[in-house]
Parts: sequence; C-alpha cells; structure tokens
Amino acid sequence: MGSQLTLSVLGLVLVAALTHALWNAWLKVSGDRLSTLATIATGWAIVGLSSLPFVGIAHQDAWPYLLASTLLHVLYSLTLIWVYSLAALSTAYPIARGTAPLIVAVVSAVFLGESLGAVGFAAVTLIVIGVVWIGARPLGQDYKGLILSLFTGGLIGAYTLVDGLGGRIGGSPHGFAASLLSLTAILIVLFAGFVHRSEFAAMARPLWLRGIGVGVLSAGAYWVVIWAMSVAPMGLVAAVRESSVVFAAVIGGVLLKERVRRAAVVLVFCGVVLTSLT
Repeated sequence: MGSQLTLSVLGLVLVAALTHALWNAWLKVSGDRLSTLATIATGWAIVGLSSLPFVGIAHQDAWPYLLASTLLHVLYSLTLIWVYSLAALSTAYPIARGTAPLIVAVVSAVFLGESLGAVGFAAVTLIVIGVVWIGARPLGQDYKGLILSLFTGGLIGAYTLVDGLGGRIGGSPHGFAASLLSLTAILIVLFAGFVHRSEFAAMARPLWLRGIGVGVLSAGAYWVVIWAMSVAPMGLVAAVRESSVVFAAVIGGVLLKERVRRAAVVLVFCGVVLTSLT
C-alpha cells in the first residue's frame, strides 16, 4: 500500500465523488425514494453479478467484513431516504459526507497506524468547523434532519473502514467490490418489494431505465473507491471522495434553489484538499 495518492488515483476518486453527488441529488428529488433506490440498486446488481465470473467472490478471510459492510450499506441507504425527507440536499449531504472522513481518519490513525500528521490535523479541524457551520440552525428549528445526517455520517465512516479493510484482504479488492454490490443490491430490492408488494413493479417501471443507468455509474464509482483504499491510506481516499460535498452543495444551490452556506462549504473543501496532501 502506498503512503500517498498518485495523480491518477486522485482523479478517479474525484470522478467517483461527482458521480455520488449526482445520484444522491436524483434520489433527493425523486417521488418515491424507496422505489428509486431499488432501481439504482438494480444497476449495482448488474455490475456486481456480471463481474463475479471474472473477478471471483470475495476472499474467504474477507467474508466477515463483507457481511458487516452489506448490513451497513443497506442501513445507510434506507437512512438516506429518511434524511432526505427531513433536510435539504445542500445541508444533509455535506454533514453526512463531511462527518465520515473524520471518523475514518481518526480510527485509521489510532488502530491502523495511518497517522494524520500536522497537515492532517489542520484538515480535520477545517472539516469540523465547516460541517458544524453548514449544519447550524436558528433556535427553535427542527433538529431531526441534522441529527439524522450526523448518524448517516457515522454509518458512512463505518462502512468505509470495513470496506477498506475487506478490500485489502486476499490481495484483490475486486472480488470484494463485486460481492458487496451484489449482496447489497439484492437486499435493497427485496426490501422495496416487501414494502410496496404488488404495487412495486408499477411504481418502479417509470424509473427503471434512468435508475439502472445511475446505478451502473455509481457502482463503478464506488468500486474505484474500494480499489483506491487498497493502494493508498484509507483516510486520504475517504477525505478526497468527500469533495462530493462541494458538488452536492452546488447542485442543491443552483438546481434545487436551496440556501447554501458557501463559506462553510469552502472550509470543508479546503479541509478535504489538505487531507489529500498529507
């Protein structure tokens, strides 16, 4: 594993960040979000299942990580639907994604020996200030969206760490990524079918084409992230990926006409950039 991000890895992770922001924006504005998520998950399943004959399943030693990550991803996906019903994209997304790299950086430094260093500490400080600022609300306003966004960030941090470790075991992150995409997608589609029952097909039908396309792109993007964490420190990859907060804030402000605390987003972005330079 390298000690820094190469330019090529950095570029791929930034593309993954943009892709993630775009599919989250579509999920936010969609009608029935569970049906939308199920169509996106179908795209994940297509990528994962079609890749398994070529890359194989996850290494046996990684199965505990695969199970834990699958459960975390499903819980995160369902929580995301809830948080988008309570908070604006330009608020919920930066808080959730901005919290995650803090968790990954601290845990990987304490337990995995991937030290932050002075620059990394400065980056974490900027991200914390920016996240708190983005999430600040006037007194008397509902804090449910803020609290749920922070919880979502905790789930993101947890699955990022588990995925990073699982992808390193066995020498190949590709089997882990394909297995994770397949299992997560199957569980989400089954859950959506259970909730909507006989109405599921009719509700999802108008969304299939776009949803599968978005799912295929987002699956490829996260595959890149899992691979990147196998060749570079997890804290760096996680932080660079969270530059998606800037993309999401721009989408929320320009396309969805949401109020954006621009200075706060800039602080988060600066923290992400600093982290990528450690």
